[in-house]
Amino acid sequence: MGNRKNEPDFQSYEEALAFLYKAIDYEKLISYQYNASTFSLDRMEKLLAYVGNPQKGLPCIHITGTKGKGSTAIMISTILEHAGLMTGLFTSPHLVDLRERIQIYHQNISEHEFVSVINELRPYIQHLRETEPSASPTFFEILTAAGMLHFKRNQIETAVFEVGLGGRLDSTNVVLPQASIITNIGFDHTAILGNTLSEIAYEKAGIIKQGVPVISGVEDADSLSVVEKTCREKDAPLYLLGRDLWVEEAQGSDRNGTRGMICKIKTWRQTYDNIFLPLVGFHQAKNCALALGALEVVRECGSICISHEVIREAFAALYCPARIEVVAKNPFILLDFAHTVDSMRFLKKALMENFKFNKLILILGFSQDKDLDNILKEIVAEADTIIMTRSKNPRAATPEDLCQRIEKLCGKRSEKAGNVQDAIAAAKQIASQEDLICITGSAYVAGEARQVLDL
Repeated sequence: MGNRKNEPDFQSYEEALAFLYKAIDYEKLISYQYNASTFSLDRMEKLLAYVGNPQKGLPCIHITGTKGKGSTAIMISTILEHAGLMTGLFTSPHLVDLRERIQIYHQNISEHEFVSVINELRPYIQHLRETEPSASPTFFEILTAAGMLHFKRNQIETAVFEVGLGGRLDSTNVVLPQASIITNIGFDHTAILGNTLSEIAYEKAGIIKQGVPVISGVEDADSLSVVEKTCREKDAPLYLLGRDLWVEEAQGSDRNGTRGMICKIKTWRQTYDNIFLPLVGFHQAKNCALALGALEVVRECGSICISHEVIREAFAALYCPARIEVVAKNPFILLDFAHTVDSMRFLKKALMENFKFNKLILILGFSQDKDLDNILKEIVAEADTIIMTRSKNPRAATPEDLCQRIEKLCGKRSEKAGNVQDAIAAAKQIASQEDLICITGSAYVAGEARQVLDL
């Protein structure tokens, strides 16, 4: 192993970032093989062993699913923080700043702390880059290890880990959680995870550990049978939405100018009523139920005690950026990142049920590896004006391709904008005060929109 003293430590955040970005980044590749050689827990385990296995003995909750895992992760971490627990949150992707992915008390890791953890991981990574490049950790693996190391250094009391891709081979799958959550399962990353829901469910169910309770919102029968089978094999108790957890009520509400829902959630232990969730869409009430189910499991371990009042306060203070987020009024401007068929269907339903507007102006941009035709079918018929754009990510589909697809699908003409800034400028120019501008598609488009709108 190379000696740390041979090379001086990085002194700046920019140097540490440059080092990180030399790693292979599957978030920016258009196609790649998804198997145990490209996605290997062995590589991750060796990297963590080098820095003393920070993931071992770390109380945590592990979350996967096609949609809703990010919102559910934020819900759980918010409640734990309101209960006074030092809580770490690891999510992906980020919207604007890479440091968003690693948070304690909803504060991004500082540039100084980021440099420090990268310096600790650097000798091992550099050695492999020079001697065995194919065994060198990926961008996401380095970030995951950085998050775990940061949490260990700060002696956090609990952590919430959101899976990056799939579950079985994901770099977060080295943890032994107190509870595992599988939100819903739908079609996404089909070229990687499989073309059937049962194949995708097999990858997601890969996070289920021996004896560790599972809370799930899986509805599809094929997916559910895979999850149930894995739970039986692993002797893991399964708590299911609709069987052990119920959304008994979710009504639109407005509190101090904030749109949301009043929810009543029933678990196998108790009922939580009068929860104000500052989010729109029934799917978020389901995520709320899964979050409360996970907390019931952790409570049963005897490690936390949280009152209903603290839970209500936490949900009322919830902030989930770019989840049908109203960022301006007159006209409404909404930010979202619906990039699957299911999530676009949820978005359409939430728009129609929760907002009154004259015209709907859509700004859309997607990664080219998505199920583009079926995603577009869900939303374009509702729009009065459609502006196609692209993020700076190399995987982004071209506006020309997206416009052609829309014309083929429904005969509609759409406009093209070469970047998100131009798309927003064009939308603002044609919008009246009674209209709604909805910016959605990839998280990269949402992130760039945040910067353009100076949020």
